[in-house]
Amino acid sequence: MDTTWPLSAAVVGLIILQASLARNQLGSWLAPGAFFGLMWATVGVLSLSITPEFRIWPGILWILFMSCTAHLGGLLVWNGEVSSDRTSASEGLASQELTLPFALPLLLASTILGTAGVVYLASTSGQSLRAFLSVSVVSLVASHFAGMRYTDSNYREPTSFLVLSVFIYLAGYLGGMIFARRGSRLERLAALSGVLPALLETFVLGARTCLICFVINWIASYCATRAYIGDRRLWRSWRRALTTLGSGLVALTALYVMVQVARMGVFAPGAIPVSTQREEVLVKFSVRTAEVQYVGYAAAFSRWFSENWDVWKAPALGLYCFDGPAGWLGYRILRNPEPINVSPYANANGSELTNVFSLLRQMAFDWTLPGSSIFLLILSALASLAYVKVCGHNAAYIPAIVLYYEIALYVTSFGLRSTVTDAAWFLFACYLWSVSSAEPRGSLSES
Repeated sequence: MDTTWPLSAAVVGLIILQASLARNQLGSWLAPGAFFGLMWATVGVLSLSITPEFRIWPGILWILFMSCTAHLGGLLVWNGEVSSDRTSASEGLASQELTLPFALPLLLASTILGTAGVVYLASTSGQSLRAFLSVSVVSLVASHFAGMRYTDSNYREPTSFLVLSVFIYLAGYLGGMIFARRGSRLERLAALSGVLPALLETFVLGARTCLICFVINWIASYCATRAYIGDRRLWRSWRRALTTLGSGLVALTALYVMVQVARMGVFAPGAIPVSTQREEVLVKFSVRTAEVQYVGYAAAFSRWFSENWDVWKAPALGLYCFDGPAGWLGYRILRNPEPINVSPYANANGSELTNVFSLLRQMAFDWTLPGSSIFLLILSALASLAYVKVCGHNAAYIPAIVLYYEIALYVTSFGLRSTVTDAAWFLFACYLWSVSSAEPRGSLSES
């Protein structure tokens, strides 16, 4: 356990109290100002419990400050009527009307197109589709694409695949929205159909981010839709919330280990050095790497913060926070910075290294540390204003708070704003904007 653990635990306790206060003042954990604090309180608890040997001091102080900043942004547009509105989801559905024409067909079409894109990408590897029934072939292809990404900074997947992969993330947005409406069992099952192409893309590319981004899009859309239909609860009980969180962590760790093993080429045919390691050693290495990647970014940010809080660096003015749109204009940023050792031991192995520093560092690169707090204040205020509109049953503002939820959920980095996910969000927004402009305010119902 790190010697600063008690101080860090005290600050995490303050973040929990502050987030709870935001929830009480803003009326719901779904309010952007409370949602941001909840995410970082969760990060703090996980960091202290899963990796207590990692130092998150003094960076945790800045995390507390930014959580308070998001809270203040919500208070700037606070609406007492919204916070006191405890309308149940069923009451909201009964009193409002807004049709979602072709929502399910669009979801299924997106799932099919996304799957077709992954199949096309797999075919470019030179392997027959039938060969992908073999674990060794999947491992070989995953290691091939992962190697291309990490050895060639200019490498990009085929344009046809990138275009079709947009529909994987669109399926995430549509699926979360449909699932939140509490329709029939068949509809709720269909809302999960996008998981298939997301999983396929994850294993073919050997990139965990594919499924993680899909899940984040799905959850963000789900939360925004629940806010729209009048549900102010993020969970029905603490027991269910903790069970879901624990199950999610186990599933993410299992996914990480499987993808890590696959992209290292362990099951691929041929002599690959890593495959000579004992299986239990490899699994232990992968699990430790998963801990560092999923929790260690708080320690990585803290180390960066302690070394750079008083260092002036010219702001990038949005190139990091909005690297997707910046890429359209020809700007490029360093996506894979040099990894650092977050272990307290100087001779740590590769599993203790990470180049993931959290979204707070990305924001600081763009606007400086003081400027990033102003940026988050404005962003939280705008998202809170959109939240008030959504609670007033204006579906046109759903995409705005979906975007904020994504930022709060993707705590490891702001890099979620890639061209592919931006395009999916834009298509999702266009769909809702067209629906809301064609119909009066109302409930989310299928036509």
